[in-house]
Amino acid sequence: MEELKWEKEVTYILEYEGDVYKEHHFVNGIDGSRYRSISENVDTNPPTLTTHKSTGEEFKEMKAELVASRVISQNENFKSAELLYRLPDTGRFLRLLYRKDRYADFYFSMMTY
Repeated sequence: MEELKWEKEVTYILEYEGDVYKEHHFVNGIDGSRYRSISENVDTNPPTLTTHKSTGEEFKEMKAELVASRVISQNENFKSAELLYRLPDTGRFLRLLYRKDRYADFYFSMMTY
């Protein structure tokens, strides 16, 4: 049996209207798949499986390209939008929801690879 070792393969920088989020992807060297985590610390936030395969390349940090957006709801206190990013190293896409209100920080949810 092999030891499970996580290595960071890529961190994507996602930007929207001045807000910046970093999405961390890891590989384990066993199954050839990518796993995502909200944190760089895999001990406190274990990575979860994505549908992306490992590129086998050295770690990089890169900006994902915002290719489409749609405002779902907006007023003076709140905004929600659907965003679609292209990931530059794989050419694949990441869809997510963005939410921000004037009393809290922004966040992304419902990430779909």
